[in-house]
Amino acid sequence: MKDNASRNIKIELAFSKVQKALSALEVVAQKPMQDDEIIIDATIQRFEFTIELFWKLLKVILESKGVEVQYPKDVLREAFKGYLIDDEEQWLSMLKDRNLTSHTYDEKLAHEVYERIKAYVPVFTSTLDDLFKLNGDS
Repeated sequence: MKDNASRNIKIELAFSKVQKALSALEVVAQKPMQDDEIIIDATIQRFEFTIELFWKLLKVILESKGVEVQYPKDVLREAFKGYLIDDEEQWLSMLKDRNLTSHTYDEKLAHEVYERIKAYVPVFTSTLDDLFKLNGDS
């Protein structure tokens, strides 16, 4: 019983973190790009936080179902197998973009990823909504 309560608290905390990060990402992603690079940089930074917290949420959910995985790619693959995410390739592309932007800064790449992030936001939002529903049913 104690383990189950502890697991539920861990899942709730992970949901809360993702929700906050996603809200911050949504705010900045809706702002018009200006002449300066601040909007792009802020959007990419918030995207990095969001994808990081999202795969960790998925990991906690998988662990609660008895699936042990360590690395982000493995978590995403298992989350797809477990019907927690809809499009494995898209999530792996999101992870790839996160890795590209967090390890180097290239202005052209930043602009390309910034444009893709705008398409990622609705995926985050709908997936989080679906996970809330699934978690509520558990």
